[in-house]
Amino acid sequence: MLTPSRDIHGPAQSRALVDLLQSLFVAELVSPSPCLWLFFAWISDVDIIDNSSRAFGALEPDWPAAPIRLSQVLQALLARGSEIRLVLRQQAHNDYLLSRLQKLKEHYGDQIKWTVEPDFHAKGMLGQDFFLSGSMNLTNNGVSVNGEHLALRTDPEIVSEQSIELEERWGRLLA
Repeated sequence: MLTPSRDIHGPAQSRALVDLLQSLFVAELVSPSPCLWLFFAWISDVDIIDNSSRAFGALEPDWPAAPIRLSQVLQALLARGSEIRLVLRQQAHNDYLLSRLQKLKEHYGDQIKWTVEPDFHAKGMLGQDFFLSGSMNLTNNGVSVNGEHLALRTDPEIVSEQSIELEERWGRLLA
């Protein structure tokens, strides 16, 4: 059986990058992974879902008719019972999102965990049925400006292998 994969290159395909991220997070909201990993050297509270026309109002009726930021999406996933795991680089740029994550942790406890590492450089996301990796940081420049490459893999063997790798490498360091 063929398992689809997709490669996207920015900035020429920056709209495709935005659409892919929105699609992945909307799919997570519809059917949350038990555990969602986000690992980025640099991360911002970027706009993830364009709800300006309220097209996603059924997912979260209280969301405004506006762009929905990463922290809002993570909160909605936590409310649905998903565990969120993050690995980030020790970098001042990440401090704003970390402060938002701390507020989520106060409410959701160990349902959300992260580690901050001085030399971390990998970038990607892992859900129950997808693995997204490449050169893109989850920042405005990463999504819209820089020349980036992302690879989306849905092969169950690859997803399982990456899940094991992340858990073995980072699981014991998460707090």
